[in-house]
This record gives sequence, structure tokens and C-alpha cells, in this order.
Amino acid sequence: MDGFTRDDIERLVEPDRVHRRLYSDPALFKLEMDKVFGHAWIYVGHDSQIPNPGDYFTTQIGLQPVIMVRHTDNSVRVLYNRCGHKGAQLVGDRCGSVKAFRCCYHGWTFKTDGSLHTIPVRDGYDATKFDPTDPQYGMRSVARVENYRGFVFASMAADGHDLKSYLSGVVAAIDDMVDRSPEDALEVGTGYFRII
Repeated sequence: MDGFTRDDIERLVEPDRVHRRLYSDPALFKLEMDKVFGHAWIYVGHDSQIPNPGDYFTTQIGLQPVIMVRHTDNSVRVLYNRCGHKGAQLVGDRCGSVKAFRCCYHGWTFKTDGSLHTIPVRDGYDATKFDPTDPQYGMRSVARVENYRGFVFASMAADGHDLKSYLSGVVAAIDDMVDRSPEDALEVGTGYFRII
């Protein structure tokens, strides 16, 4: 565990206090980013936040900026918020609607599924070495994304527990909340969920 044993970490938490190292130690922070945000299922948003194709909502998983976006086939995607060309951040606004994501650095544009759409001055690239259909030039998708009754979760780890197993008893709480709606759905408001 990057120099820490489980016992080392458990000693930092006592029944009536928590050692400040838990909040300030860079090595513990790095460990948390890897073990929690690098592997767990993280709630990204609710699909009611992006009702139409092209609608997006930005957030972070750990230190990684991501975009939850509704694609033209109505699926919800979670993409890393960076250009597949030079890694520049693509979206600065918290939410909005786009036909395509455009990088301000070199003008590459990406479809809402993350695939490369267009590049300016295409003849400036060696056609024998550059294949624009190669996924390496697109926006990367987060490894796993699942939508459970409108609640969108993502995991940066390709392997691990499936979402329902990970959520365990939380599934019953989500079901209870959604089942109370006559429309069998929830909608996100500013800081709350509304039964619709």
C-alpha cells in the first residue's frame, strides 16, 4: 500500500479522533486516489441532467476531469475531458449542449461518443502514419460506465465488481426512491432529486 500497511492506516483513526495525517499526507492522498477513485464505482450524475443528444455535464472522478454526455443514439457516455491529440481540456463549462467537442488547441473535433470527427488541414498529416479512425486519436472513454435507473456510475478500472454487487444495499434505496414516482423516474434539480 505504497509504504503504508493496513495497520498503519487504522491507527490513524480512533473512536474519538482522526489523525491530521489522514487529511494532509501526500502519500495517503495518492493511495486514496488510486485505491478509491482509481478502482471504485463513482457516481457521475443523473441522466436527467443530459436529456437530449449533445447535452453534457462535467465533473471529476478523483483528479480526472470527465464529461457525461448523451450521444446521438441516446446512450450516456462518460469521457475523459481531454483531447486525444495533445491532451488539452475540451470543455470548461459545467454543462451545456454541443454537436461536437472542439479542442481550442489545434481545432480537432470529436463526436459525442468520443470518436474523432474532423481535423483541420488534414493534408498536413502523413496519410501513411496517421489513421483518423484509430481510436487512439479520439477522446478516451472511462473504462466502465453503467446507468442504474437513471443514476450514472463510472469506474476507471477495467476489472472489478459489477455495479449492482458494488452498490449492494444501496440498490434497494435507489429502487425505493425511483418506485415512488408515478412516472418511474427521478429528475435532478439544483441540489436535489425530484420525483416526477
